[in-house]
Amino acid sequence: MTYTTLTLTFFVLIALYWNVDSIEKRQMTRLETKCKQNKNYTYLRYRNAEKCMIWMGKDLLYLDAVKSCQEQSALLGTFKTQSELTILRQFAKDTFLWVGLDKINKPTFTWIDDGKQVKNLTFYFPGMSASTDMTAISDCITCSLMSHRFTFFFLECFMAAQYICEKR
Repeated sequence: MTYTTLTLTFFVLIALYWNVDSIEKRQMTRLETKCKQNKNYTYLRYRNAEKCMIWMGKDLLYLDAVKSCQEQSALLGTFKTQSELTILRQFAKDTFLWVGLDKINKPTFTWIDDGKQVKNLTFYFPGMSASTDMTAISDCITCSLMSHRFTFFFLECFMAAQYICEKR
């Protein structure tokens, strides 16, 4: 391999890395700016590549990871109406699940698409308190709709480099 080829390869790799990094920074800046406009919110960033599963039925939502995919089968809460279930199904593919602390033991789950809020659903975390480490109970998860039968469907989720705005 010649010196010119090596140099060209090096610059191509640098350009590819810079492009990915700049996209990530633009995503971060957009949400961070939106977050700072409201003094009741705090900007947080998470990096975690662990895989999780969410199972949703007509009445229950189970999340296999509350604390960075280490806490299994935590019962989060119940859906109140069929319309909430429809909204979740409609916006499930390639969206984000935002988890924020609304009040003690009452995290608020919000499905968003590119920063646009879609629906608030409040669930209960048993055993959680305001003194609990916020990074343990608040994560942003990317999800894709896998399959559904009748009122039961699954989401395959990856907790990756995502950005969230969290209520103070």
